[in-house]
Amino acid sequence: MIVLSETSPRWLRELARFVHVKSLLFVYGNVHDLVSFPICTEGSDEVRWTESDLPVFFRRFLVDLDYEVVGWVDPVEELSFATPEMADRFEQVETGHEVPSEPPCVRNGQASAMMPPPNVLSRPPREPEPVNWDLTLARITCGLENTQVPCAFVIDLASRLVSSPDRLTRDERTLFTKVLKASLASREVVREDGRWNNLLLLVCDKLNDLPTFLYLNNPRARSIHLDRPDRDGRGRFISRYYHHFHGADGDGPAPPAVVQEFIDLTDAMTNYEMRSLVNLSTREAIPVTDPITGLPNVKRISEMYKYGVTTSEWDRIESGKLAQAEAFLHSRIKGQQGAVARVLDIVKRAKIGLAAGGAEKSNRPRGVLFFAGPTGVGKTEMAKALAELLFGREERLIRFDMSEYAAPQSDQRLLGAPPGYVGYEEGGQLTNAVKKNPFSILLFDEVEKAHDSIFDKFLQILDDGRLTDGKGDTVYFSECIIAFTSNLGTVTRTTAVEPPQALVTPDMPYPEMRQRILEEIRNHFNFVLGRPEILNRFGDNFVVFDFIRPPMDEEIVDLLLERLVLAAKDGMKVGLTVAPAARQALVALARNNLEHGGRGIRNVVDAALVNPLSRALFDQDVRPGARVRVAELADHGENATTRFDIEVVVDQP
Repeated sequence: MIVLSETSPRWLRELARFVHVKSLLFVYGNVHDLVSFPICTEGSDEVRWTESDLPVFFRRFLVDLDYEVVGWVDPVEELSFATPEMADRFEQVETGHEVPSEPPCVRNGQASAMMPPPNVLSRPPREPEPVNWDLTLARITCGLENTQVPCAFVIDLASRLVSSPDRLTRDERTLFTKVLKASLASREVVREDGRWNNLLLLVCDKLNDLPTFLYLNNPRARSIHLDRPDRDGRGRFISRYYHHFHGADGDGPAPPAVVQEFIDLTDAMTNYEMRSLVNLSTREAIPVTDPITGLPNVKRISEMYKYGVTTSEWDRIESGKLAQAEAFLHSRIKGQQGAVARVLDIVKRAKIGLAAGGAEKSNRPRGVLFFAGPTGVGKTEMAKALAELLFGREERLIRFDMSEYAAPQSDQRLLGAPPGYVGYEEGGQLTNAVKKNPFSILLFDEVEKAHDSIFDKFLQILDDGRLTDGKGDTVYFSECIIAFTSNLGTVTRTTAVEPPQALVTPDMPYPEMRQRILEEIRNHFNFVLGRPEILNRFGDNFVVFDFIRPPMDEEIVDLLLERLVLAAKDGMKVGLTVAPAARQALVALARNNLEHGGRGIRNVVDAALVNPLSRALFDQDVRPGARVRVAELADHGENATTRFDIEVVVDQP
């Protein structure tokens, strides 16, 4: 029989409590999973845990409570009963024949011995036909109204009975009104040996799948949420199934280290998914403990299940590579020593698995970064550099411009449209990208421009490290670094009357600029958006980038010139040099355009050097193998037909 105690799952204790006082129960949530519950055999005090699907559990549970009729119906199969004896018993109730007070093989705990195996329900020996709901509900109502035989009926897959709870068709409204009337007609069975509520249970995916008039202001109704396994449940699972994993040795209990790692890495997994880990371990011959070190190997099994890989790309990153990370980032990001140092701290925490800041393993993303500061100072470039540093190429940066997700229902573009809507089969842009490359840098540019519904998804990603897409697939973000960028605090918000005004300027000291930007970010999330919980998820991971200040502008000019020389060599097979005088002219022009950061400097180099150089190379028909020297650069002013001109010395092969 099923055991009820303080260690029983919360939903089971709720069910046991309200089955005696309510006539209409709604069970929703994790209803398609295997449910875990404690049992003990007759004549024994030993309690053990087992799993079964929900139909088998309900039958056992209701029979343990001495319900003499347990009926089951779903959208495609007619009303059936747990045993032939129950079907006969219900026929007596329907026909009004005299009902014996003590039906055979049902009372006093004798049902179990005469019932079919626990995974089998008695079904009509014929092909299922469309359910006649008028007749079925009339039969259920008859059972609920009787006062002699305790009857319980379960309507499974009730979510499939309605297309939209907010827009019921006439037939759907009639159907659920009959369900409500049937529950209101329920009577109590009172006999010398006890009293029972005749009971109607509806099993649905979500409570709001059903019309609200069924449960709103209905004192006879109670909803019960069926949770996914909690930490205790996951611990019991690994303790029971440890010896079924590949490579589990001995007959003793599961090692505590294996139990702890399993609990941490299976957060939010269902019982069925945890069984899948056991099957995967066996089929792929992945041992639950490392045969050499003896350490837990659950992470490898989990990563195979979640990502289809047996070795995390984070584990492939050599410590020596990270030791050179500072020099690598400084070679690409100029003038941002503070930002580079802060980013390296997050990266190193992510590498050793402490990105969540706790002692236990977490399913949260490996790291979270919030890049703030003026435009063109290296925020996006930092994300690109991180992707190349950690995963070998910039393409592992998955970038989303959040200004494209400012409209309502924008979250459907990220996660995929719900079933039945246009584009459902295509999936979501974010979830598809992470499925393809789970080891990535995710960049959400100008996050303040996203629609409010997008922030709800960010909450789930940052807290739980997973999302469920429109097709019902779970996508995991626990191997990603997630970066957000924002220009908040650099200019005032625009209005129809007043143009934006700069809040920070290049002549402002960095500490003052940083404080002003952080204050504006806090005000925006706390008071403008009214979402302080989002701000809390970012934690202390704000990285404020400084303006490009001299002499860093010279370093950026030199970096751009190096790339231009390399492009000329690889593309045109031309040797290019830039004379000091031309370089100095570029630096002077760039220094007058620092308010636009590195992007402004690049625009200056493009306009003053790349464009006239391309014109000169084309006009002089420069051939591969030539040597080209830019000797002088002239600025004729903004009003000139051709503002910039250069003196080019060409040595043809």
